[in-house]
Formats: sequence, structure tokens, C-alpha cells
Amino acid sequence: MKLPRLSRWLPQDHYSFVATSLLLVALALSGWFISRHWIDLRIQAQLQELKLQSTQVATTALERLQRDRELTAEIAQSLSSLSSLRLFLKNSRNSAALLEDMNQFGTTFDLAGIWLLDRKGKVLAQSKTSPPPPDLNRYTDGNSDLSRLIFDPEQQQARIYHATPVTKNGSVTLLICANLMPISLKAYRIELLVTDANGIIVLADNPDWLRRSLGKEPLVTTESEQPRPLPTHISPLYPEVLLLGPEQQPVLLVSHISENEYYQVHALADAESIYRQAREKDNLAAIITLAGTGSLWGGLLTIVTLKRNRRHGRAMSRANNELLRLNRRLKQQATTDALTQCPNRRAAEALMRYELANLQRYHHPFCIVMIDIDHFKHVNDQHGHDIGDKVLRHFAVTGRKAIRDTDILARIGGEEFLLILPQTRHQQGLQLAQRLLDNIAQTPLYLADRTISFTFSGGLTEASAEDDISQLLIRADQYLYQAKETGRCRICCATSLQVTSAAVG
Repeated sequence: MKLPRLSRWLPQDHYSFVATSLLLVALALSGWFISRHWIDLRIQAQLQELKLQSTQVATTALERLQRDRELTAEIAQSLSSLSSLRLFLKNSRNSAALLEDMNQFGTTFDLAGIWLLDRKGKVLAQSKTSPPPPDLNRYTDGNSDLSRLIFDPEQQQARIYHATPVTKNGSVTLLICANLMPISLKAYRIELLVTDANGIIVLADNPDWLRRSLGKEPLVTTESEQPRPLPTHISPLYPEVLLLGPEQQPVLLVSHISENEYYQVHALADAESIYRQAREKDNLAAIITLAGTGSLWGGLLTIVTLKRNRRHGRAMSRANNELLRLNRRLKQQATTDALTQCPNRRAAEALMRYELANLQRYHHPFCIVMIDIDHFKHVNDQHGHDIGDKVLRHFAVTGRKAIRDTDILARIGGEEFLLILPQTRHQQGLQLAQRLLDNIAQTPLYLADRTISFTFSGGLTEASAEDDISQLLIRADQYLYQAKETGRCRICCATSLQVTSAAVG
């Protein structure tokens, strides 16, 4: 069989042959550069997303450490203002009351140590569980409050030391030591570590990193053994990526420094998949180049495929945005009462769980008021359910204007509402409930052909650390029942005192 001549597939003159060859080479080079650029954009987008996730994790951990530091400072301030401490400074023989207060504080707040030291570091008084005091000069300048994050090698635990001068000349200093809770927030394959003012790792998800330094710069340390630096190298492909340890594991490092600059929180995110894409970028580009030089159709197919991928990406982005919008709408519908736009019962119970947790951990008080609109059935029977709905909406709008911005007015039933008063003691809560009662009584609902006045009855109770949501609601409901039984339009509570609205007598 006669084979077709190869020349029939080639240009018949040299100029056409050269032009076609140059076109194929240009197409191949264009495909190679375009593919590299597309991969670079994809890698940069993934790096930015990973950096954002790491920043969120590091910020959350930093906020937790800041709360622990602020709590330690508040404890030190409370200790320094004790009358027993002042009596001890006037006469050192009056130490019994001070030691009792120090022991009570140490037990209540689970402190590792409390010391009262003079300028030379001599112990004037200490709690019974306190170990020998550390070097005072590491933690204070004698003139102002200072905090330090220090790793205790004996206990293998990081601790906060807070020093507070208790005399104006700085001759006596109160030093307390508090243990730190773990800050691990392993998510998105991100690990956390915390370095002190000298760059030494004092908290880490990986215990092998403790007492090592982050970076290769010389550290100022009082210890005889210089901490070994954590082995890291800058990636030759992307400066944002570090190669960690002997295995050269690619990680992305995001750091956040505290306000007083005595410790830093670092997030190490696993960047293995991103780094693998960067290593294979040239190979992928070379494959595209060979395919482009093979035929014009191969190059055209590649371009079409890229366009399709971009369209698919935009379509997926639109679908994701629509899904996020629907999820936000569903979340709002699940936690909001449709008629009054107040939080519903589910949202109210979630808020009470949050306030109970704050009460149990930080001793932040709060009160609740169970509210029932008086004679609401009569309103529905006399004026109709549409007017009844307007009464409920009017109550919600007027009530939100009468309470504080931090207070929550939720609808938990037909004409039943729940008022949550954060950071509020019993007496203050009674005053706030009285103000709401007066505002509702003085603000009737004005309609085109009628005016509808109404009031409500309420039961107020202050939460305790032993309460759960059910107990709290039952107690408030009992006081509400008492308010109805004693004449309505009033607030009843645990004390014999009850308040009524001045607007209706």
C-alpha cells in the first residue's frame, strides 16, 4: 500500500513553514506562561485563605490569653486593696488576717502562688501553698503594674506572673502567679504556640517545641542553657511559607503580639498541599507546553477548558453566595419571632445559657423578668386578633426603647415575653422592670378609631450559680403568678417588695 507523502501536511514554501512553526511556538509559550500564571493565582488565593484562617485562630487564642491576664490583674488589684494588707503594712504583727485572705484568694482562684515582697525580694508574707518566690526584678520595676508570661520548667507549665506595687515608693510589691489554661484550637490543621518577651516558646500544641526559641536571632536569657531555635527555613518557592524541622514540612506562620508586647501568639498552618502545587507547577506547565506544540487543536482545547473552569468557578461562587444568604436567612428565621421581630424562645434559652456560663466562671450577675400582658384574651375577644397582633408589636417596639442596649426582650409564647438583664443585680433589675412597666402603661396603642391601653405583670428573679435554665424560668414564673394573683400591673420578686406602675396607680 502506498503511504501518503509527509509533505502534503506541511507548508509548500519555507516562509509558510517558518510562520506556522513560529505560531505553534508562540502558542506553546503562551500556554506555558498562562498556565503558570493561573496556577500562581490559585496558590496565592489558597495562601490568603489559609492566612485568614490562621489569623482568626491566633486572634481567638490571643483574646483568651488577654482575658486570663486581665483576670489576673483584677485579682492582684483586689488583693492590694484589702484592709488586712493595709493593717499589715502599718504593723507587721497584724499578719493573721492577711494570711487568711491570701489563702482564701489562692484557693478560690486556683493561684500557684501569692507573695508580698520588699524591694530586695524578701518575703514579708505568702499564701500557704506558695513555693519559694522567683527573682522579683524579672517581674516588676517597682513603680507600675507589670505582667510576665513565664514557663515553669519544673511544672512543665506556662504561668502568668503579675506584680503590683502596694506602696507609693515601691518598697513593697504584691506578686501573684496564675496557671494558664490550654489554648489549643486545632482547626483547619493549624497549631498554636506562644512565645514570651525573649522569643522562647512557653505554650504549644506540640510539647516538643516547649523551651525552644522561634527564629535564629540571639535571645536575652538568664538561664545557663541557651534555648535551641525551632528549625525553620524560608521556602525558596514562596517567602510566606516556612520549612519546619528535619522533614522540611511546609507551614504558614501568622503572629500576633499582645498589647503590652510581653508575649506573642503564633499560628502554624499546614501548607503541604499548597507547597506541593508550587513544586509541580513547572511540570504541569511543561505538559501543557508539549500539548500545545503537538497541535493547534490541543491548544484551542486547552483555552476552552480554562474558560470553562473559570465559568464553573464563577457559577460555584454564585451558588456558594446564594447558599450563604439562604443559611443566614434560615438562621434568622430560626431565632427570631416573625410577628414582633424579637428573639424567640430558642434564642432566649441560648442567651440564658451564655449568661449562666458567665455567672459561673466570671461571677457576672444577671436577672430575668417573666412578662405576661394583662387581660390579653380580653383584647383579642373585644377587638379581634389583628388588633391583638398590633398590641404585641406595639409592646415589643415600646419595650425595646425602654430597656438598655445590652438587655434582651424575647417573645417566648403567645402574650408571654422574657426580659434578660445582663450584669444586673436584684435591686437594679427591679428598677429597670419598673421603668418598663411605667413606659408600657403610659404609652397606649393609638389606632384610627380607638385607643387601646394595656399593662403587664412580671416576675423577677436573680440567677445563682447553682441554677439551670429550667429552675430559673420556674422561679420567675412563680413570681409572675404571684403578680397576677395580687392584682396584676406589677412586678413581684423574691423579697416582700413589689412595684406597681405609677401610671395606673
